[in-house]
Amino acid sequence: MIGAGVLLFLLSLNLVSSQVRGLVVSLSSPLQASLWRAGNSVSTFFGGGSLRRQNEALVQENSVLFSKLAALQDVERENRELRGMLQLGLAEEFDMVDAEVIGKSLTQDSIVIRGGQNKGIQKGMPVITAGKAALGRVTESFPTHARVQLISAKESKLDAKIAATQVTGVARGQGGQKLMLDLVPQEDELREGDIVLTSNLGDMFPENLLIGKVEEVLKSGENPFQKARLKPFFNLKSIESVFVITSLNL
Repeated sequence: MIGAGVLLFLLSLNLVSSQVRGLVVSLSSPLQASLWRAGNSVSTFFGGGSLRRQNEALVQENSVLFSKLAALQDVERENRELRGMLQLGLAEEFDMVDAEVIGKSLTQDSIVIRGGQNKGIQKGMPVITAGKAALGRVTESFPTHARVQLISAKESKLDAKIAATQVTGVARGQGGQKLMLDLVPQEDELREGDIVLTSNLGDMFPENLLIGKVEEVLKSGENPFQKARLKPFFNLKSIESVFVITSLNL
């Protein structure tokens, strides 16, 4: 009631001059502050403080629940990828371990994965995506993580073949997630849209993994070999987990 009376009094000041309003407001400010503190005390006395504590507890509980939900969604994503691998029959061909991508370097064409010596991951092991695409090789293995060099890195090369014609060549990394198919004889047929796979000519990668698709064929009359620009079958920006092949089930 007191607060309502003060409010009505302040509203009535609109009917008088600005000088009078300013004087009255400045004189009444201490009273307004006292009433505000008194209102907070009454609210606390009648359970306001308890309600605030309950709200804080609910906010913390919601945060915990959201964290658990995010973890469950991450597990579900991994399970979907594993099911996809099983449908492709890769589990029968390879012994694999899955690993989460925890770091990416677009400029160096490399990634860091969670899982290293603790998962049996060793230097030189091939790394693939859930879509059966060649991704890279393990270059360093540490107790709990490992570094993977992508097949698009400038130092990378692997034996390759055209899926439709079995024409062979070498897939070389160009950096920047780019690939080039090289050392394809001029007399062999090479067309845009051809699918390029890994070959079994002694490379560390298993045979018939996806490498890329021919985007442009480059021929030179002086060179006995032709080349082709490839579009890789992986998108580094969207990769969240990979599979490391620890051994082949021959």
